[in-house]
Amino acid sequence: MSNGRIVFPDGTSNSGKSSIAVHLCIDHYPGEFQEGRWDNKQAAQQRWPQIISGFHAAAAAIARAGNLIIVDDVLEENPPWVESLRSLFEGLEVVFVGVHCPLEELERRDKERVNRRKGRARYQFDQVHAQATYDVNVDASILSPEECASAIVEHMGTVQHSSALERLRSRFKGAGGTDERNQDQVAGMIEW
Repeated sequence: MSNGRIVFPDGTSNSGKSSIAVHLCIDHYPGEFQEGRWDNKQAAQQRWPQIISGFHAAAAAIARAGNLIIVDDVLEENPPWVESLRSLFEGLEVVFVGVHCPLEELERRDKERVNRRKGRARYQFDQVHAQATYDVNVDASILSPEECASAIVEHMGTVQHSSALERLRSRFKGAGGTDERNQDQVAGMIEW
């Protein structure tokens, strides 16, 4: 059985990652994904670091089983996340997608959304693209989610091998450090 693929949009809150992921699922890969939500916020917050680690490991395992998986996540600048992904995604084709949107537009969208904690996009804005290594970039302030999804699929059809993960491996090779935020800080960053 061949390995699957991972599509990994990375952008701040309100940049359009989730909408792009929905259109990738609905328009380009219908029938392969089910929508699901966690209802127990407190339990999820207590285990957030382990959930994210497991989430990334699950994405790798699902892809290794021959499936396409689309990861909707926010990668912060701390190299240990990159190092973890480097190990987990070893041998897999990973298409890292930079989902960009100007801060002013992110904040406008933030005001309109009722299901998110306010200020997340501003908090994440300078961090999320700090590694700035992507296989394809989309501007979600100009392109619709449908157009962003189509641009990603077009890239995947024209490029033999995605290389952003390899460039990240080289960039952070030997970078020490750990995620020194305490568990309460990490739990406070959950988006619901």
